[in-house]
Amino acid sequence: MEISIGGIYFPPIMFTVLLGVLLAGVIAKLLNRFNLTRFIWHPPLFFIALAVVCTRVVGLFIIPV
Repeated sequence: MEISIGGIYFPPIMFTVLLGVLLAGVIAKLLNRFNLTRFIWHPPLFFIALAVVCTRVVGLFIIPV
């Protein structure tokens, strides 16, 4: 089941990953705002893991892949 935008077909996993990374970015900004990233040993690695988890959550509940 592809999503058609302007006659171009996109796989739903592309939108799932995009939303997951955007959600991870928002969560990371909130963690930075409240100074909670001082407890994180390796922030870039944490962001990648957070993006994977957020992508999975979006895939489970919002866009069924």
